[in-house]
Amino acid sequence: MPSLARYLRHLEATASWLRRSVVRGRGGSAAYFSPLVGWSRPYPETTGYLIPTLLNMEEWLPGRELRLAAIRLGEWLLSIQRSEGAWSGGLYPPRGEGRPSVFNTAQIIKGVVSLYRATGEHRWAESAGMAATWLAEGVSGDGEWRGTDYRSCVTPSYYAHAAWPMLEAWDICGDESVRQAAERVLRMVLSRRQEDGSFRAWAFEPDKPPFTHTIAYTLRGLLESARLLEDWETYGEPVVPALEFFLRRAEFTGGRLPGAYRAGWQPVRGFTCLTGNVQVALCLLIWEQRVGDLRIVNAAAKLVDYVCSTQWLRAPIAGLRGAVAGSVPLWGPYIRFRYPNWAAKYHCDALMMLIRRIGSALER
Repeated sequence: MPSLARYLRHLEATASWLRRSVVRGRGGSAAYFSPLVGWSRPYPETTGYLIPTLLNMEEWLPGRELRLAAIRLGEWLLSIQRSEGAWSGGLYPPRGEGRPSVFNTAQIIKGVVSLYRATGEHRWAESAGMAATWLAEGVSGDGEWRGTDYRSCVTPSYYAHAAWPMLEAWDICGDESVRQAAERVLRMVLSRRQEDGSFRAWAFEPDKPPFTHTIAYTLRGLLESARLLEDWETYGEPVVPALEFFLRRAEFTGGRLPGAYRAGWQPVRGFTCLTGNVQVALCLLIWEQRVGDLRIVNAAAKLVDYVCSTQWLRAPIAGLRGAVAGSVPLWGPYIRFRYPNWAAKYHCDALMMLIRRIGSALER
């Protein structure tokens, strides 16, 4: 049985690193730490989806003022929200005027929705509603965003992870046009599912193999949408073959997944995308909530354990202590030579889910 005490140590260390990213972020959370250039500018997208992580960690790490930090991040995001409801892409402040970003806006919705649920304050629901309306207005009849994002030629399949936050906004605001637009996106993604359980166009670049990061974005978006729409058969069941593949891979590799996969699940070896590792673990744990199989928990634990094994809990440099690298080795192709805040965020999320699930198993 994995060690709960060890997971709590890693959760505390990673949470402390995230708090440092907020202190260094000048309003938001710094996108990454680089041993070469130090802390980056803040990243609105990942600042947004860091907020629910901070709120959830209050249960495990009380007395750290994590709720207050989450509220302050939310207030910063409200202060830079565009008049049409969107947020600009990239780091802040943007180079030049900045352009509204579909994917970034969707991820920030998760933060403001979680603050609404935590506080009941209308300002958060209003912000989420504006953003979701802007997103919905850009969705075509066949479920794509065209000309409104940095990938204007095709909407990637990992934008299932943008449909999910739209549904979170619908859940609190009740705007049916938002729900309908999100479902069009999800149907478009499902139309790309292949016989082996993979999806076409689920990479950052159309001609590149997808990192496990964007693969997990796709799977998670569908899993969470199935929950919100209460329709497992339509949106959850289609991802089970991919989850079964990763269940076997996690067991076979001891939790060290290849960082990317070509068509036909052919691995791109030589590096691990640590963000993808813990995101896949989260997808497995969400699936396990439905089927109740400790074998799945064990596979998720292996994925998280490997990421834990790469962390420095006592590094003399604060930017490295508790950080999660983009790739192992550090010069691997995903976020090369950097420690991104989203890797730490997903690591904390996976640790919390594992701690809760293992704790419940031990109580039986």
